Amino acid sequence: MSNIDVVRELWAKFSRGEYVQAKALLHENLRVVWPTSREYYETRDEYIAVNEVFGADWKFEVLSLEETTTNKVISVIYVSSPHCDDSFYATSILSLESGIITNMDTYWAFQDKQPEWRKQLSKVY
Repeated sequence: MSNIDVVRELWAKFSRGEYVQAKALLHENLRVVWPTSREYYETRDEYIAVNEVFGADWKFEVLSLEETTTNKVISVIYVSSPHCDDSFYATSILSLESGIITNMDTYWAFQDKQPEWRKQLSKVY
């Protein structure tokens, strides 16, 4: 499986709420950093536990996957749930070794509306 396939499979398993089954794609000593909220996780089990608390109905739609020349994949996903009014964009930089994710830095952004002051200055899609 290519590095991109591993990351695509991670988000597919998360979209099905198969967090425990996703462990096979993650190194036991996985390091995850969320700079936006200054949180981090030092193991695969910690990372899986926080996602299980969120619940199984979240969808992780892959918008872009790009592999670098240094065994990293840059992933952009759209995250939403029918039980949450907020939705998010997450940009992750994932490091892989031998087909296993070892590190992940994820930058979260809320989906929001165009501010009033920019309505005459930008377009909306």
